Amino acid sequence: MRAVASLVLILASALVAHHAHAGADRESLLDAWAAHVSSLPGTARMEALGNGVYRFEDTDLPYDGELRIVGALVRPADTSGYDTGFSHLGMVDIELPDLPVERMSSQVYYYWLSDRQAMHYSTGDQRWVDPATYQATVAGAYRSDGSFGAMAFMMNYGIWAFLIALIVFVFLIAGRQARKARSLMDETAEINRKARENLDRAEGLQDELLAIARESRDLQSSNNELLAKILGVLNR
Repeated sequence: MRAVASLVLILASALVAHHAHAGADRESLLDAWAAHVSSLPGTARMEALGNGVYRFEDTDLPYDGELRIVGALVRPADTSGYDTGFSHLGMVDIELPDLPVERMSSQVYYYWLSDRQAMHYSTGDQRWVDPATYQATVAGAYRSDGSFGAMAFMMNYGIWAFLIALIVFVFLIAGRQARKARSLMDETAEINRKARENLDRAEGLQDELLAIARESRDLQSSNNELLAKILGVLNR
């Protein structure tokens, strides 16, 4: 009897835990969604009429009429390989039949709707949470987890950081090449200067050689004249 009682107690505990922490399915999503919308400050009335229809009154929109659930889906959350603590995303599609068509295209309606459709399943709490709770939890993870913050930074700003780094790299390479080009130009200018000096020196040497050659010629002429005079004297 004691064993049976223990088994019953275990089964009862498991059943209570199952109801206290619903799984990420459509039924639990709709229950959590209804509780979330009912708790919003703008919801003045939300009375279930059956088959996904509610008698609904909201002071933010404002609206007083029926609310119908058109569809609901549960999908695994796309976390890009990082454990955010949320495993599934839930979407509840609703319509307000008594809302004029022209008001459905207003910005107010879209902002109002954005807070009343998405739910996120927390793996830690094993329950669906509203968008505000989800954003606060993820923001806390950004602040507390350095690796997650770094990954988020790279996802949001990585392309800009890469482009800036690339631009800086290109400017560094261009500056280095410009310095090399200026150095080569300076070396070329120095070589040209020395070449001009050598040419000027060669021209000077050539002028000196020409002068020496003229002096040698004049001296040879003088020697020839002197030799002719000597020969003339000897022949007498």
